[in-house]
Amino acid sequence: MRVISLICLALVSLFAVPTMSVAAEKKHVVMLLWRGVTDAENGFMEYLSSKMPVSFTLLDAKRDKDTLAAYVANIDNYQPDLVYAFGTTTTLSLLGTQDKPTLFRRQGNTPVVFSIVTDPVGSKIISTDDTEKRNFTGVSHIVPHQVQFNAIQKLPNITTMGVLFNPLESNSVITARKIQMLSAKFGMDVYLYPLRTQNGKPELSSLSAIIDTMLEDKVQLAYLPPDSYIISQSKGIVEGLHSRGIATFSATESPIRNHSALFGIVSRYYNVGEFAGHKAEQILSNKSTAQDLPIEPLSQYSYIVNVSAARALDYYPPVSILKISELIGGNEWSE
Repeated sequence: MRVISLICLALVSLFAVPTMSVAAEKKHVVMLLWRGVTDAENGFMEYLSSKMPVSFTLLDAKRDKDTLAAYVANIDNYQPDLVYAFGTTTTLSLLGTQDKPTLFRRQGNTPVVFSIVTDPVGSKIISTDDTEKRNFTGVSHIVPHQVQFNAIQKLPNITTMGVLFNPLESNSVITARKIQMLSAKFGMDVYLYPLRTQNGKPELSSLSAIIDTMLEDKVQLAYLPPDSYIISQSKGIVEGLHSRGIATFSATESPIRNHSALFGIVSRYYNVGEFAGHKAEQILSNKSTAQDLPIEPLSQYSYIVNVSAARALDYYPPVSILKISELIGGNEWSE
């Protein structure tokens, strides 16, 4: 009987070890944020939590570059297993560019997954051929500009477009220039309208004068780029533009859903976050290294039309676009 008891005790001990090991394997992810928790972070955390035991430390810079720099300088003190970075500004602060890498990028052993980076190549986070030995990967969220232009071309009576942007955000400047470069190919006039800045910050008070200039330039459609400041101020921006009869096209989801921009082709933030979470899970479970995981956008996009905005502007996208779009604000359609 004693022998049987000892065997049972040994078996209990044997099976207890993996349980303790699993508990010890809980991963710690530090999330470096620029403007609080967005749907991208919700998608990332929910996906990763469904795949493994994980804890999250959220560091929100609240759109302040000094705060962001302090977080980056001390990020190793949090002893992360992986760092998540939101957006171009945050990712550049953490990693630098290929020709001017940060100390963290050169010497750090902690893998990084970024999301909501508009143009990793244009921002010089990576080169065109992406041959660098790197300990980071990520997901871009912007629909190719040619795809956006193809849709804009289908809008009736749009021959002149204006790009409103924050000149202090590199991704926004890159987007504005690329849109203007494509304008000749698509036979459209495109003008750039940077917000005025003072003391290192954009001034929304310059919007009224910009709209006056847009009207003088006969702009019919304002393009809202993937710009954190533009997104955060999109309520006032969209209202100001629409009140003067200028329709809006948004490269991101929030201004359409939350503040009645008219139309856009977007990669949904939540889905971008999920995809970034998938990459993080591959790294943390040792299935792949960051080097092995491509830096890439989503392969599917969503067309969104805000019907209440169309009604207010008395301007409707063609049926060919409406048929493939998600229509929001639809309760007003039948009024």
